[in-house]
Amino acid sequence: MLPMEYGMIRFTPEDSYVVEDILIVLSRFFPARPVKGYSVEVADSLRGGLSFIEGDGDTDSLGKGLLLSLARVYVSMDEEGGSVLIAADSMEERARWISSQWKSRSGKNFNGVIHHTYQGNGWSLVGIAAPGWMVLFDDETENAEQDWLEADLRVAYLPPDDEVLEFLSPEKTSAEVLSLLAEYLLFCLPSREEAPGI
Repeated sequence: MLPMEYGMIRFTPEDSYVVEDILIVLSRFFPARPVKGYSVEVADSLRGGLSFIEGDGDTDSLGKGLLLSLARVYVSMDEEGGSVLIAADSMEERARWISSQWKSRSGKNFNGVIHHTYQGNGWSLVGIAAPGWMVLFDDETENAEQDWLEADLRVAYLPPDDEVLEFLSPEKTSAEVLSLLAEYLLFCLPSREEAPGI
């Protein structure tokens, strides 16, 4: 299992919107897919004929068996404001993505740092970002639900569960989180109204 990396961004009380913005930006992050095979020098005259083997580049399609890339977003508040903590398998590419895609509403520059550990234990999970998706735990949701947030971004709503939220602490690996989410999602599916007799 890959070790976790952590990105941290400090913000003041009036800039608390940073938490939501970062979660949305991370949900639009699609990591580069691994390339199969070996690098081979190909003459320019042949490149056009090989285009059919390239991927379709459709970011709306399913991962087709690839492990879903997750980033968890936590927040911790104090008297001076708070911190956003991002937990993911790798942060460097995500940090570049955030820098290129996110502009502060207040015009401030927010400097982030990348760590291999994180400080403190007062982190509250805000949501989980996956390519094209945001996962939120909603008090008003009884079963698993989904909705469109924007044209390119969907939201999955799950009912909050104390044991699940406690398990989803920053040190858990993405594989552990993904396994728990899959199990919890199945648990949250609504019962069929007309289930056959057993």
